[in-house]
Amino acid sequence: MEFFTRNLWLVRIRAGGEKLVRKEDIYPLIPDMAEAAAAVSLLFGAQAVVGHYAEGMAGAVEVGEQLKIPAVVIPHSMGINKVKNLGFDPYDPEPWFDPQYNFWIRESFELAALKGANLEIANTPAEPAVLKDYYGIEFPHLVMPAGAGKDFFDAFNSLTGAKLLAQYGLKSKGYLIYFGRLSEAKNIPGVVAVLGEARRLNPKFFNKVKLAIVGGDPRSPHKEELVVKNEIRDMEKKYRLTNIDVVMIPSQGWKTLSVLARYSLFYLGMQMMEPFGMSAAEAMAAGTPVMISREAGITRWLKQEKHALVVDPQDPNHAAKELVKAVQDKDLLKKLAINGNRLARENFSWAGIARHQGELLDALHQGKEPQVMNKKKKFLKVFSHRKNRAYHRLAFVWRGDPPIIKSRHRKAAKRLAPYIHKAAIATKRKGRRVIVALGGESGAGKTEVAEYLRFLLRRDGIWSLTLPGDVFFKLTPAENHQARLKAYQEGKLKEYLGPIEVDIEKLDSILYLAAQRRNKKVFVFSDCRRLQSRKYKNVPVDLCGIDVILVDLTYSLLLKNANLKVFLESDYKKRLKEIRDRNIARDPDQDFNFILKVLEIEHDIIQNLKKEANIKLPIL
Repeated sequence: MEFFTRNLWLVRIRAGGEKLVRKEDIYPLIPDMAEAAAAVSLLFGAQAVVGHYAEGMAGAVEVGEQLKIPAVVIPHSMGINKVKNLGFDPYDPEPWFDPQYNFWIRESFELAALKGANLEIANTPAEPAVLKDYYGIEFPHLVMPAGAGKDFFDAFNSLTGAKLLAQYGLKSKGYLIYFGRLSEAKNIPGVVAVLGEARRLNPKFFNKVKLAIVGGDPRSPHKEELVVKNEIRDMEKKYRLTNIDVVMIPSQGWKTLSVLARYSLFYLGMQMMEPFGMSAAEAMAAGTPVMISREAGITRWLKQEKHALVVDPQDPNHAAKELVKAVQDKDLLKKLAINGNRLARENFSWAGIARHQGELLDALHQGKEPQVMNKKKKFLKVFSHRKNRAYHRLAFVWRGDPPIIKSRHRKAAKRLAPYIHKAAIATKRKGRRVIVALGGESGAGKTEVAEYLRFLLRRDGIWSLTLPGDVFFKLTPAENHQARLKAYQEGKLKEYLGPIEVDIEKLDSILYLAAQRRNKKVFVFSDCRRLQSRKYKNVPVDLCGIDVILVDLTYSLLLKNANLKVFLESDYKKRLKEIRDRNIARDPDQDFNFILKVLEIEHDIIQNLKKEANIKLPIL
């Protein structure tokens, strides 16, 4: 814990061990972090909580749920936006399950947090718009831009920097600059192309101009950084540029970065996807003329040739023409620098943004609707969402390990999709939802098939959710495991195992309600293995817009309220190595003979239930 000033502490929470965890892989740690955050919030007497990005938003809503205080979420960037702006088809399941990004896990936490929060602060208008357009849902929100740090505003009047520039072989107003993450979405090779095109158009001037690219960690670069650096080198070769022309500088602190920005000729951003454009805002705060991609959210506040040059990121030649024209017009350069700085002070300064956010949090704490809310929108009172809002507690990664989708699960889902599609259309006309029961042995792939199916069905405008049947086991996973072990040691495992372990009647009663379209929400149990198999009651399930409910449970073929019963045929004997590896990874000291006995008994029970299925589907 670090104390900064009155009422400002920094508390670091330990989770995940000593090694770096990529933000794309951080989701399994959310329960640990949220639990610790709730304890710290209680210790300090928190009256409101704010969360950023998918993991922080889910954590904030959990804190809000536990402490009964308002929760505000700030996505900064939605997964669906990134899927689209990376050029992927959002109706194709494959990009969502790309292990580099884990978009499908990110989406589950983003949507759960937005549903559970009192209010969303969007940094760009695109965020609420895409939620409404793609998902057909709208949340209480307001748009508030991100902020630039004080160092950048201080740099506007700075008169020193020659020593720092000399360190990197740069001269004042003799270089262009890009700074930020070395991400493929940032289109940094496009920035290199702009310099190359500018040299073709005006070699006399631009042959003396360099490009400084600030970002990345050369000591331990991520895989994506290496890809981007290779793309930069390829673009350098195309335009016959060298490492003297394009200067790579590792990520820097704000003080250094603000000076590098202040003395540059222009900030260049050619992002293919940019929810806001923080670097551009920081460059304007430093008094640097800015050229920015039209795809950046910050362009909402910019006027062409008044605050910045806004360009097509896919047309470096035209961007270079705009750049050449600007550097030849000293009045335009001065106007861009002064107006950009003024705009940043008025809209992107921390002081102004903090004041607005403080007023907003005060209103929520007092049970009032913030005055900045759009009164035309018919949102529920934003301070009223205080109970039973922890939608994230049902997310697979909150509960335990994320399912791993393999080719056999994809094949099965693709074969099932037409049947479910047909049933969904017929059932929708009757004012009901389709309940699909996926049954089969442990490890057959019920969860994996269900999750892939959800994204397959979207292509046809059919929206579904997975209701995990294992949350209806009468005991928590840890308790049930111990009960099974005891029964095994007493020679009574066969009597203990089976549908008797599950509250089938409770699940059936919930499905009865969920099948009726007039019901917009149901409540279920859930658990969290990372928190010692903690059991939660009354976890909300949002049914708005849902056409299909997929239930994955070993004994789901016994459900009375399932319209379509699917038996996934997969003999555990053919998967022994996979089962052994998975179980040893979870607990190296466990008795594998016990696991085999459980699978043998379950196999016999499941085979007797196969006759209840409408569809029998081999998992190959």
